Order: sequence, then structure tokens, then C-alpha cells
Amino acid sequence: MQFLSDEQLIKIYQNNKDGQSQIALGILYERYAKQMLNFFYFSLHYDYGKAQDFVQDLFVRIIEKNHTFDRNKNFKPWVYRIASNMCKNEFRSIKVIQKYADHVIYTSEHFISDNETENMLRICINKLSQEKRSLIILRFKLKLSIKEIGEIYECTEGTIKSRLYYATKELSKFYKG
Repeated sequence: MQFLSDEQLIKIYQNNKDGQSQIALGILYERYAKQMLNFFYFSLHYDYGKAQDFVQDLFVRIIEKNHTFDRNKNFKPWVYRIASNMCKNEFRSIKVIQKYADHVIYTSEHFISDNETENMLRICINKLSQEKRSLIILRFKLKLSIKEIGEIYECTEGTIKSRLYYATKELSKFYKG
């Protein structure tokens, strides 16, 4: 079953026949767990524990919502869309936003590293809105194509290019001070 595409595996899981569904889900987990952990880690301000929890929650949602997957589309953008929405929901909480603001102040004053430029870039990325931060992470950290990001956000490549332009422009303003 390892040679099957993601779309074929989710179809097997959706059909839930001959006990193969759990194997199919396990293969999807093996393929996506690490990259989703990275996505959550960078999106959730480098909180590794929370990122691990989000990966588990993501796969629970895949199990619960597998019927919503459109078999005529690709699996990867569907998974990233769910993950992105999970992050958006997390940041809507005022409590989390306040905790984040306190963290940025603390890290900007107390974080010591060999690479000052990288630390400054992290701080500047964290100042971006959640959507802009996600776009920067998807494109430059996780190296997704414009097309893949467009599928995740369900919009055209031109729209993604425009949003990335404004995100990088705002990032450069923060970085220059």
C-alpha cells in the first residue's frame, strides 16, 4: 500500500472495507506527521509541545471529517487547509494573543543566540498577522509552491502572489525598524 497516492489512501479509508482503512490512515500519518509538526511549530511561535498536540488533533479531525474530502482534489492542500484553520482558531483567542505578546517582549529582551540576524527575523515574523505569518512559513520555510498555497487557501495563484508581496513588504518594514 506504500506505493499508493495520498488520494487513493484516503479513498480506501473513506470506504472503510476489509480492515485496510487503518493501514491506509497509518501510511498517511507517516507521510504527513513530520511536515505538519514543522508547520505547527513555526505557526505557533516555536511551541513544540503545542505543535505535537496540534498534529494529533489534526489527525483526529481527518478521521472525523474524512467524508468532507473531495475525491476530485488533492489531499495535501486539504490537510494544510485544516491545519491552517486550526491555527487561525487558536489565534482568535484573546488569551493566546496576550500570552504571545508577553512572549515576544520577553524573547526580544532575553533571547541570546549565536545568530542575531536569525533571531531578529524570527521576532519580526512573529509581529505579522497570523495569515501573513502562515504565508511566509508555507512559502519560505516549508518551500510550498504558489500553486499549492493557492489550493490551501482556495484562491488563485495571483492572489497568493499579491498576499505574499504585502507580507514580505510588511516584514521588511519590521526588520528595518
